[in-house]
Order: sequence, then structure tokens, then C-alpha cells
Amino acid sequence: MRIRDLWTISRFRLTLLYGAIFAAGVVLLVGLIYWQTAGYMGRQMDQVIRVEAGALTAVRAEALPRRVRQEIERDARHINLFGLFSADGIWIVGNVRSLPHDLKIDGVPHELRATDGYPSGAHALAHRLPWGEILVVGRDATQLGEIRRIILHALLWSGALIVGLGLLLGAGLSLRPLQHVTAIRDASQKVMRGDLAARLPAAPAGDELDLLARVVNSMLDEIQRLVGEVKSASDSLAHDLRTPLTRVRALLHGAAQAGAPEPQRALLEQAIQETDVLLGRFRALLRVSEIESRERMAGFRPVELGRILRQIEELYGPVAAERGLDFHMVRGAKAVVLADAELLFEALSNLVDNAMKFTPPGGRVDVGLGRTNQGARIEIVDNGPGVPAGERSAVLQRFYRGARNQAEPGSGIGLSIVAAIVGLHGFTLDLEDAHPGLKVSLNCWSQWSAGQDRVDLV
Repeated sequence: MRIRDLWTISRFRLTLLYGAIFAAGVVLLVGLIYWQTAGYMGRQMDQVIRVEAGALTAVRAEALPRRVRQEIERDARHINLFGLFSADGIWIVGNVRSLPHDLKIDGVPHELRATDGYPSGAHALAHRLPWGEILVVGRDATQLGEIRRIILHALLWSGALIVGLGLLLGAGLSLRPLQHVTAIRDASQKVMRGDLAARLPAAPAGDELDLLARVVNSMLDEIQRLVGEVKSASDSLAHDLRTPLTRVRALLHGAAQAGAPEPQRALLEQAIQETDVLLGRFRALLRVSEIESRERMAGFRPVELGRILRQIEELYGPVAAERGLDFHMVRGAKAVVLADAELLFEALSNLVDNAMKFTPPGGRVDVGLGRTNQGARIEIVDNGPGVPAGERSAVLQRFYRGARNQAEPGSGIGLSIVAAIVGLHGFTLDLEDAHPGLKVSLNCWSQWSAGQDRVDLV
């Protein structure tokens, strides 16, 4: 479980938000308590300084030095500051040996600078006595500083504790939703690969994800029913018509062999060819249905792609030479994938055959096996007319034939078979412009990632 995954869960984000708000509230509360406490203690300290200074100013001049010494001796905590100076600032008595430089002689408590050797936060007042001497009375604020340190530590520890507990609580609350999202993602990928029987997990009485999963499952039930009806109708039609067409072909062939006159014989031969085209299309339809039924997945085994490409080269090398094409094969490094070898050979044969069919004499067809960070990739590149960008998804549909290919023989089923095989394996197919021509990339890894003119196969 990664923080990046947790951040996608609303519970985790809300828990962190509430934790941050609570932590900010605690910081503000403790800060307010500190500000009020420090202000109150400061005012109390200044009041004590005024009272002590008032008591000392009431003492006669000749008795004041002795009284200052007595006050210092009675201060067991050593927090009081006393100093008696002559009119020109010469020390007479007290534990303050020098008159503070910035201390105004106005009888009002002021904060002393720690750089002058006084305790941090100490307050003192200076008062000129009627006979000219200067009396300094102050108080050490070490206790106030200690309170400041305690409150600061409380802020740090409470903030860290709240943030830590918020992260743990958020992760704990997000664990089940994250597992639920992962299960929904896995089920959705099965549906994307054509397994319409897959359903999203949903608890009987769960959260909003369960409610959404039940709605999507209902939609998938209806989609599966409709697709099943369409597929059943097309398969039944192809299966039912194949037998009478076979009989018609046999009758036509028999009539052609029965010694019919030459004009009628030519017409019979043409009718036989058209019947063969229809039979080929029905066989292709049934072949697509067989592949899409996913019954072949039980035959998946580790397959070495270089071996299949070697078979392709042996099969299509002579064909390319006969058509005047430059056929070049690069098998690259060894790559093994989990696949059905026969189906994969059939898909690659269709792709290479299409490339050669639409590449003019003197053209070039390159087949290469390479590797990416995700896995193995087979690229088939030709310099023929290519496929317009707007037709690259449509060419994988049944019976679709591009505007440029109407003059070429074919039924428009070959790439549908390729799409079914690629979808069965969970691979992807990218169609890109080769400038000129078409580049077809077969990505041999079960991963759905974005790419240029990418066609997601279902």
C-alpha cells in the first residue's frame, strides 16, 4: 500500500483534512492559553516590581542601603533585582552592579536586554529618589521562560501526535476502500478484455462504492444479454447458412462438370467463386466467435517470439520475393510470453499478409522484435498507402474495408481475427503512420496503457 494510492481514497483525504483542522485548532488553543498566561504573569510581575519599588522609596535615605541588603538576603529564590546608584550612576549597593543602558528612569517597568547580561525576559524599573539617587528594582522572568518552553514542547508533541494518529487512522479507514477499488479495477480490466461475465464486487449493505458497483453490474448484465443475443444470432446465421451454401456449391460444381456449354460453364465457375467467398466469410465469422469465446486460454504456454517470427520469415520470404518486395526480419533479443502459439502465429500471419497485400511491387516490409520497459513488442512496418487516422479503429471491426482498399480482394475479417486474438491475450495493438505507410505495433504485455492512435481491443 503506497501513499499515492491512499491519496486517491476520499476517506484518507478527509481524515487528513479533519486532522489538520483539529491540529490547527489545538495549536491556536494552546497558543491562546500561552499568550493569556504570559500576559497575566507579565502584568503580575510588573505589579510586584511596583509594590517593592514603592516600599523602598518610602525608606529614609540613610536606612535605604541597609534595607536593600535585607531584601536581597530574604530572596531565597534569587529572582529579585535591586540596585542603588548615586545621581551620576555610581553603584552603591545591590545585586545590580551597573545601571542598565537602555533603562528609562521613569518609574515604569521595562524589559531588560539579555545582551547586557540580564536573564532573558527580566523586567525592571528605575526611579530617581527625592535626594537624587537612582533606585533600580527588577525581577527575573526565568519562570515565564520555563512556561514558554513547556507550552512550546506541548505544541510540538501534540501536533506531531495528531498528525501521526491522523495518518494511521486515515490509512486504517482507507484500507478496505483501497482493497475494494483494487478489486473493482481488476474486475473492470477483465470486462475490458472481453470477459462480460465478470462482475464488480459489492457488499450487501456497503458504502457508495458498493452502490455504484451494483449499478454497474446491472448495466453489465444487460450488456451481456444484448451482446449474447447479437452474437448468437450472427453465429447461428453463419452456421445455418454454411451448409446450404456448401450444397449450392456442390450443385454448381456438378453442373459445371456435366458438360455444359462454354458460356454457361463460365457463369457456373463465377458462381462457384462467389460461393467460395461467402463460405470463406462464414468460416471467418465462426473463427472470430471461437477465439472470442476464450476457450483457447487453457492452451496458454510460454512461447518464444523469435521462433514464431522465424516461421513467419520462412512462410512469407518466398511470397515477398515473388511479389517483388524487400522483406526484412529482425528478431532481436530472446523474448518469452505467455500465449497460445498457434493463435499468435495466426495473428502475425494476418498482419504480415496485409502489409504485403497493400505494399506495391518494389516496396519494403520490415518485421522487428524489440523490448521496452513493459515487455516485448513486435513491429510490422510497410511503405504502402497506410491507413488514415480516422479509420484506424474501424479497420479492426468485422467486414470493415477502407475506402482505399475497395479494389483489393478480401472480406474485411482478417484484422477482426487479429483483434480477437490480441484481446484474448490481453495484448494491445498500436496503429501509427510510418511516413509513408503503416506501422503496426503488437505490444506483448497484459497492460492497458495510452499510446499514439492506440486501439484498445476488447
